[in-house]
This record gives sequence, structure tokens and C-alpha cells, in this order.
Amino acid sequence: MRKIKCLLLDDEPIAIRIIERHLENFPEMEIVGCFNSAPAAMSFLRENEVDLIFSDIEMPQMNGLQFLKSLTKAPALIFTTAYRNYAVEAFDLDVVDYLMKPISLERMARAINRYHDREDAQSESIVAKFVAEEIINLKVDKKIVRLALDKIDYFESFGDYAICRHDGGKLVTRETLAHLLELLPSDRFIRIHRQFIVPLAKIESISGNTVHLKEKELPVGRSYRSALKVKMNL
Repeated sequence: MRKIKCLLLDDEPIAIRIIERHLENFPEMEIVGCFNSAPAAMSFLRENEVDLIFSDIEMPQMNGLQFLKSLTKAPALIFTTAYRNYAVEAFDLDVVDYLMKPISLERMARAINRYHDREDAQSESIVAKFVAEEIINLKVDKKIVRLALDKIDYFESFGDYAICRHDGGKLVTRETLAHLLELLPSDRFIRIHRQFIVPLAKIESISGNTVHLKEKELPVGRSYRSALKVKMNL
């Protein structure tokens, strides 16, 4: 079970103890720090990674809202407060939940479930994005052909169309190279000539103004040489 690293922030020691007791009921929750001021918590966060913060709002020096706004890469946060009047502003800051004191175990459980639901949704979004980046949809004749990026050898301009060479075969797609370049991940594909886009992973060597692929040699245009050198760390 992956541990969720939690930071507790409240200027009242008894409030921290209540949250500590509640979190004992959730074995995935690991308290890595307890602080009674926002500056002290900020100092800890500069040196340590935290997944979830439980923070009071009304505190001396800096309140919880100011604390959250000050974080450049804020972890997930649940506010724990005795005041209702900050709720609208808190949810505008995309907090996980807003717990009113005194906090019951049942209400804490709901907040933790919200945290897990949010994390699960973000993970699914990342996976979906990764899958999308591994496939390109090409307009071929009157249909859409889905092609895995790692199957592509190179693209060649063909007027207002492009030829996609892949695994020894080819597809003629109703796309320009300029538009294909927008669809392809820039960290994996590069335009080397006004007529060619190649996958960086398929480049076996470069000599002079020529790129050598497994079974093909392609020219490198003068205006594309600098970008190619940067991409290939030359």
C-alpha cells in the first residue's frame, strides 16, 4: 500500500491531536510533519515532498488561504476550520474539502475518500493522455486510420497530401506536413526538410546533410539543421 504523506498545520495543538487520532484509522495516511505556523510548514515543504495538507485557516502571521496561495506547486489540501465564511474562496482555490470543527471521524472519512477519488481521476487522465500520445489518427481516403507512433518510419510531402511510410508499407493521408507536425509529439518527431518528418528514434546516424534511417537516406534542409542538432544533442 502506497503511503499518503500528510502535513498538519494548525496553531492549536489540540486541533492537531484530533486530526492525528482520526488519521490513525486510515493506514495509508502517514503524518510526516505537524506545524503551528505557515512559515514553518513552508520551510518544511521546500525540502520535503508531501501529498496532502490539512490546514487551519485563521492563524497568526499568515492564514491558511495566504499559505496555499504562496505555494508554487501546492499539494492537495483540506481546510480544517471553525469559520464558514472562507468556504467560497477556499473552493475557488481547488481544495479537496472544507471541514468544519469539531471534525467527526465520519466527516474525515468523506474528505479522505474525496482525496482518493481526485487522485484516481487524475491518474486516469494521465493514462488516457499517454495512450492518446501513442496513436495518431490519419485521414486516408474516406476513413480514419489509427496508427501507432512507433510503427512510423517517416512522413513525406506529396503536394497537399503526405505519404506515411510505416513497417514497409505506406498510407497516403489528406494532411500537410505542417499539420502533421502539430499532431505529432515534438519530443519524438522532427521536420528535417520541407518534404520530410522523421521519428528521432529511427535516426541511426547523420553524415553531412543526410539522415540515415534503417533502410533509407533522407536529406536535411539547410533551415532545419540547427533544430536537428539541438534535438540530437550534437
